Amino acid sequence: MQLLKLKVVLAAISATAFSVDMGEIQSKLDSELLWGTYRPNLYFGTRPRVPNSLLSGLIWFGLDDQRNWQKTRHSCELGDNLSEYGYSRHNGRDFGEQKMVDTDQGVEITSTFIKVPGSGGGSWAVRFTGATQNVQGASLAYYFGLEGNGTMSMTITKRMARITGQTPDLGRFRIRIVPAKNNTSPPLHPALESVVGVPAPVKISGVGMSVPHIWKAKDQFQDKVFKQARMQAGNILQQTGGQGPLTGSVLFRLENEGLKDPDSNLFFAQMMVHGDFAFDVIYERIGDDAIKSSDIAAIASNRRKDFDRRFEDVFGLQAKGFSNDQVEMAQKAISSLIGGIGYFHGSSLVSNEPKPEYGEAELTSEPELTKPYSLFAGVPSRPFFPRGFLWDEGFHLLLLSRWDVDLSMDIIRSWYGAMDNNGWIAREQILGEEARSKVPVEFQVQYPNFANPPTLLFAVKALVERLEPSSMMGMADQLAQVYSEQGQRDAETEQTLTREYLLGLLLKSQRQLEFFTSTQAGEPLPGSTRRGYRWRGRTPDHTLTSGIDDYPRARPPSVRELHVDLLAWVTYMLTVHAELSAYIGKELNQTKDQTLEEHLQLLDELHWNQEKNMYCDRTVRIRDDFDELEDDEGEAEEAVYVCHKGYISLFPMLLGLLPPDSEKLGYILDMIEDPDELWTEYGIRSLSKSDEFYGKGEDYWRGPIWLNINYLVLSSLHKNYISSTGPHREQANRIYSKLRSNLIHNVLTQFQETKTGMGKERIHLRGGQH
Repeated sequence: MQLLKLKVVLAAISATAFSVDMGEIQSKLDSELLWGTYRPNLYFGTRPRVPNSLLSGLIWFGLDDQRNWQKTRHSCELGDNLSEYGYSRHNGRDFGEQKMVDTDQGVEITSTFIKVPGSGGGSWAVRFTGATQNVQGASLAYYFGLEGNGTMSMTITKRMARITGQTPDLGRFRIRIVPAKNNTSPPLHPALESVVGVPAPVKISGVGMSVPHIWKAKDQFQDKVFKQARMQAGNILQQTGGQGPLTGSVLFRLENEGLKDPDSNLFFAQMMVHGDFAFDVIYERIGDDAIKSSDIAAIASNRRKDFDRRFEDVFGLQAKGFSNDQVEMAQKAISSLIGGIGYFHGSSLVSNEPKPEYGEAELTSEPELTKPYSLFAGVPSRPFFPRGFLWDEGFHLLLLSRWDVDLSMDIIRSWYGAMDNNGWIAREQILGEEARSKVPVEFQVQYPNFANPPTLLFAVKALVERLEPSSMMGMADQLAQVYSEQGQRDAETEQTLTREYLLGLLLKSQRQLEFFTSTQAGEPLPGSTRRGYRWRGRTPDHTLTSGIDDYPRARPPSVRELHVDLLAWVTYMLTVHAELSAYIGKELNQTKDQTLEEHLQLLDELHWNQEKNMYCDRTVRIRDDFDELEDDEGEAEEAVYVCHKGYISLFPMLLGLLPPDSEKLGYILDMIEDPDELWTEYGIRSLSKSDEFYGKGEDYWRGPIWLNINYLVLSSLHKNYISSTGPHREQANRIYSKLRSNLIHNVLTQFQETKTGMGKERIHLRGGQH
């Protein structure tokens, strides 16, 4: 049925002539997306989608404790213990706002980012507002740093800091950092008024310096303020006979050094504030219209209203009866997802050889750095995993593609651009020194025989499924979201998702499929010639490459294992390829071993355990009754099932590979609905309550409830088993309704309890084990 629908769409598209050049559309999109909050590892930072260019970021610390400079806030860190951070609204294009509540340092900050169109990516501004909630106030600093070629200089006046500069990619630009007129500086202690060398309070001060690495801006800042504090403390103590007092606003103030040094490539503008405060950072490309501070609030207000209106247009939550709290949570969820999109550039550390397994000889060559390349991607966690993960990205894009098709397709393009000639994409994109600084050494090297679930196809499949043949203009409106100057969809822009573009994706995905079938193939089981698949990268306790890290597998690990989830993924790839081939009207060459029918048969033949009525992994072991003296050595081994009820058992259903009338589907639904197995009032457990490994070890995928897999359960039930007639339709509908309600309630409860929203980015939902 789905293939027939896609062929109808294909016929409609084939009959349409496209008048807009794809290069022109991509150029417009690149300009629209040039600047953004593309440093998601920072509480706030911007950069363009250009390597070795202009970076910026926010830094702060409270002044009550003189040791707080050692805890300067810059990159998102779990140890900072912020009460709240994360975007409440972010449209991915020209608006984003978030609130950061730093109770430990006594500072609250709200950032409001806007962008206006113009040549070369346009101009942008961010307004910071907030208040100190301590005695002595806070040090706030904003910096710009230039990597690569270009020049910058800074001037400081009583009213603002100005930076002018130029780079080959950005052209000439100007920057203003403007404190609000009513900002109040921390009061100068009367005992210090007569001390020579103690300057009077000012609105803003700064420093320029020459550094090799802009990403280490926090270290450079801390080093500077510490040296300044030590010098000023010595001065004060000498003149006061050791009496002081030593106040933070005096000790840690920058003194306008290095502003005109032609070698300076990193500039900080610092504001010492007390009570309510505000300041604007305005970046303008010279030649474009200037952004006035007086216009920022009005622009932000309009963008805020546009976001709320568009959110309802796209998702319709209010129309569906969701409460205001639920709508707020949903807005923060998608906004935090979008706020986690970043641009990364650098070299990856890659081994030239497959990683040895289970007693094989160790590698003889050292890993090498690849040529630098770029990746535009979302991150699964701003503080903990601030880099691209292939497994996570497909889930991100399922939601993002509903919101902004062009943005999501640009991310897919970027990921496929990271594919090598063999069809391999590194599962973890650790690009450059900054990224490697957040990763333990033992996890930095990527191996060319390690696969990862092809979740990017989720987004590609979802996009194609949403196309309707009724109106080509309607399709263009769905697929083309290049904004006009007013921030609305450009109805005259032709669709970006052309047959030619989809063919490119299909060819890339075909290369990835060939990588899977050649590098992840398993050995035939005893007595069989049929081959399944095995994840490479297994250790006794982990299969990180599967995405289901510590889920129980065969013990001990063996090169003779076969993994049911991997076979399901390969089969899913074949189903998507079939749909895309029908859509674009091109058949790809396939061998007998690559056919969809062959893989569907293998799922049942290799992995269905009729005794336990579930899908299981397989492995090979020595027979318990084997006698080395009397039995034939060729009969020593036997194939056994490795059965652990949980997410792995569900994959054929999760990926829609079972027909609605399948008897096996009934057993899977019974397992899901059984409270002694997977069912809880919070969501579906990752591992059965009855399993011997339940809650043991790291307990990552051994009981906790994961929202992404629960989504796959809901999605598959809705698309494949509720909308189709079959003997399990009523049960599927019952599970869907109850599970959906439970998940919404659980997520909302946790959101309200923590009020960090997605800021602390809980990686799974607790509740299923208790």
